Amino acid sequence: MIARLRPWSVRMLLLVLMGNLTTRAEDQASSLTPAGSRHKSDISFLAADAREGRSPGSAGIEAAAAYISGVFEGSGLKPAPGGDGYFQPFTISGQAKLVKPGEVAFLGPESKTITVEAAEFSPLAIGIGGSIEAAPIVFAGYGISAHDSKLKLDYDDYAGVDVKAKVVLILRREPQQDNDDSPFDGKKTTDFATFRHKVTNAFQHGAAGVLVVNDRAGVKDAKDALLGFSLAGNDKNSDLPIAMISRLAADKVLAAAGKSSLETLEAGIDESLKPNSFPLADWNVRLKFEIERKGTETRNVVGVLEGAGPMANETIVVGAHYDHVGRGGLFSGSLSPLSREIHNGADDNASGTSMMLEMARRLAKRGDPLPRRVVFIAFSGEERGLLGSQQYVDHPLIPLSDTVMMLNFDMVGRLNDKDELTVYGTGTSPGFDTLVDVLGKSEGFTIKKISDGLGPSDQQSFYLKDIPVLFAFTGTHSDYHRPSDDTHLINFAGMSRIADLGEVLLLDLIRRPKKPAFVRVAAKRQNDPGRVAITAYLGSIPDYNEDVKGVKLNGVREGSPAEKGGLQKGDVIIKFAGKAVATIYDYTESLARCKPDETVEVVVQREGKDVTLKVTLGKKPTD
Repeated sequence: MIARLRPWSVRMLLLVLMGNLTTRAEDQASSLTPAGSRHKSDISFLAADAREGRSPGSAGIEAAAAYISGVFEGSGLKPAPGGDGYFQPFTISGQAKLVKPGEVAFLGPESKTITVEAAEFSPLAIGIGGSIEAAPIVFAGYGISAHDSKLKLDYDDYAGVDVKAKVVLILRREPQQDNDDSPFDGKKTTDFATFRHKVTNAFQHGAAGVLVVNDRAGVKDAKDALLGFSLAGNDKNSDLPIAMISRLAADKVLAAAGKSSLETLEAGIDESLKPNSFPLADWNVRLKFEIERKGTETRNVVGVLEGAGPMANETIVVGAHYDHVGRGGLFSGSLSPLSREIHNGADDNASGTSMMLEMARRLAKRGDPLPRRVVFIAFSGEERGLLGSQQYVDHPLIPLSDTVMMLNFDMVGRLNDKDELTVYGTGTSPGFDTLVDVLGKSEGFTIKKISDGLGPSDQQSFYLKDIPVLFAFTGTHSDYHRPSDDTHLINFAGMSRIADLGEVLLLDLIRRPKKPAFVRVAAKRQNDPGRVAITAYLGSIPDYNEDVKGVKLNGVREGSPAEKGGLQKGDVIIKFAGKAVATIYDYTESLARCKPDETVEVVVQREGKDVTLKVTLGKKPTD
C-alpha cells in the first residue's frame, strides 16, 4: 500500500517503479527478434497519442489506415477488386448533435403559460428530437416498474395511470436510495434506476415524451445541476424525445396544477414505498428540439495475396480490428468512463493489427507461391458492434462462396508467464481442435480451446455466414478499455512466438488439399447488451449496424428457442411479450421480464408484413 507514505516517499517509489519499467522495456528491446522489433514498431505507431485512440472518423484512425495500407503495398499485396484502392469505405451511425435547443413550456387553462428558461432544461441525446405541440402531463414518480422476486420488489409507478400519448415527468434514481434496508438492494443502485430502464418503460407504456428531474440526492450544495446533452449517453436508447428540466420548473407546474412540491412527493414515496402517480389536470406541455445523427465515414483496409494453382480462387481471410474507443467517455466502451484521456489500445487491438500485418509480411516474402488466396483485412468499427466485419461479409470484395475460413487476431499482446493462449472456433471445422492442440503445444503454448465461433470479435461475422473460424487471444487484463493500455506493457517476445504459431497454422490451412468443412457449434454462452439481469434465453443475434425501428436480427443460434420458434435472419422484432420494441434497449428490458420456459408472443416484420410467432424461452446458457 502507498496511501500512508509521506509525499517524498511516494515520489521516490514512483521514480523507482518508473526506472524498473524503463529497464524492463529496454531489456526487452535489446533482446527482441526481428519479428519482435516489427511488432514494437507497428504498435508504437498505432498506439501513439497522436492516433487519438483510433475512434472511427478521427484523424488518428485515418493515419492508422494509411500506415496499414502502406505495409500492404510495401509487402507486395494488391488492392481487392471493387475496393477504393486498399480501402473499403462504409458509414456507421454518428454521434448525436443538438441542432436546435428548442423550447419547453407548460400550457394551462385560460391560456396560462409557464415558459421554462433555456438554463432550466437540457435535451438528452439518449432520445430523439421531437415537436410536441400540446401533450397532457403525468407525474410518474421515479418512472420505475420493478417486479423482481429476487429483490422481493413489486413496485410500479405506472400502476393505475394512463400515460398513452402523454409526457411523463419522472425523478432520477430510485426510492429509498439512501436506506440500507431498501428493497431496491439497499444503498446499491439497481438497474431500475438507469435512464435505459426509465425511458424504455415510458415508451412501452405508450408515453409521447419524457421530462426528467433531479431527485433530492442529485441536488448537491443546493445546486440543481442539469446533465449536459450527451452526459446520459450518446446512443439512442429510445424513440421518444427526452429532456431534463430543473426542479424549480417542475415545481412551478406542479403548484399551478394544485399539487404538492417535488420535495413532498418524493419524501412521501420514499417513506411509504408506494407509488404516487397522477395526471396534471388541464395542463399540457409543449416540447420542441432537434437532434441530428449524421453518419461517420470510416474504412476497412484490405490487401490481397493471390494464390496459384487449382485452388487459387479459394480464399482464407486473416483479420484484426484496428479501431479503439478514442478518448473514452460515458457509453464509449471505456471502463474508465469519466476519463477523457486518450485510450491508446496497444493490446486492444494494435497488437492484433500488428499480428495480421506480420502474417502478411511473412507470407508475401515466401518464394514458393501459395495454393490459396489470402486476404488480409484491418476492420474498423469493431468496438461499436463488429461493424467493419459485418460490412465486409455483407458486401465482400472477394465472394464469400470462395472464402473457406477466417483467422482473427484480437488482443494478442499480453502473453503471460504460463504461456496461455486462448483460441476460439476450434469446433467450427473437423480437425481444428487437434490441429490447434498439436501446433500450440509444439510451440510451447498452453492452449485454452473454445469450440464456439461466436464470441466478442470479428470472427463472429464470418461464422454467421457458415465459414469456419479461429480467433487467437491472450486474455483480458486490468488495462482493458482503459487509458493505461499502452505500448510499454506489450510482451513483444510473446508476440513473436504467437506469430511463429500463426504462420505455421496458416500454412497448414492454406496447403491442405481439401477446404475446411463448416460445423455449427451448439451454444454455450449468450452475451446480452446492457446490464439487465436476464435469465431467459432467446438465442437471437442482433444486427447493431442497422438503423431501423425495432431490432433487426443478423441470425439466430442453432437449436435455440429463436430458431425453434421460427425467427429468421433479417426479421425485425417490433413487439416482444406484449411490449413494443423500437431499440435494442426495449428488447433487452422485455426479455429481462421473462422467465425460462415461458411462452411469449414475438411480432416481427418480415418482407414488409407483420408476422406473429410463439416462442418458448430457454434458460440462459453458461460456460
